[in-house]
Amino acid sequence: MAIILEAAQQILRAHGLPGFNTNRIAERAGVSVGSLYGYFPNKQSILLALARRLLAEDREAFLAALAAADEATVDPIRRLVRVLLARHAHDAPVRRVLLGVYMGAGLAGDDAHHIAQLTEAVASHPQGPRAARALAPIQLFVIARAVLGVARALTDARDGPALPMQAVEDEAVKLVNAYLLAATPSDAGGNAAANSVNSASSSARMPSSP
Repeated sequence: MAIILEAAQQILRAHGLPGFNTNRIAERAGVSVGSLYGYFPNKQSILLALARRLLAEDREAFLAALAAADEATVDPIRRLVRVLLARHAHDAPVRRVLLGVYMGAGLAGDDAHHIAQLTEAVASHPQGPRAARALAPIQLFVIARAVLGVARALTDARDGPALPMQAVEDEAVKLVNAYLLAATPSDAGGNAAANSVNSASSSARMPSSP
């Protein structure tokens, strides 16, 4: 199955969605179309499998950066922001297509769940924001989605000159640090508000990604 997915990604990168079909994928993978259909019933299922693989790789890269925070010479916040931005800027046309298919399949709730898991992993890490300051869930939600919004904008950017990645990274790090500096612990209603926001985000279509 891996060879089919790799061939499919190459076809998508070279020909875009209009040129993405099972005949080309099978030919590139060196398998028969019948064998391909033994794994995937249609091209939509291949695109969804590619999207899930992409998001899994995003999570692995992010968690690896988080795990290295203790021993890194780079500021932990900068390291995490750098990985997030780099993942979203890389191979942006392919990512745009895959995440568009993923969200269009009604999987925005899954996406929101994965983002919440990563946010909690950062928050609970010894080098995370809660190590220095008690943040309410709603505050974690806001800052995580703010940075993710910047990252996803890199994926969606199509026209105009390419943004200087170092400058984008610097500004995103400033955003996080300024928010953490200004944040004060929310009242007891913060948990209820966060639950309400997370519930709403699970049913809403996310911008086209953890």
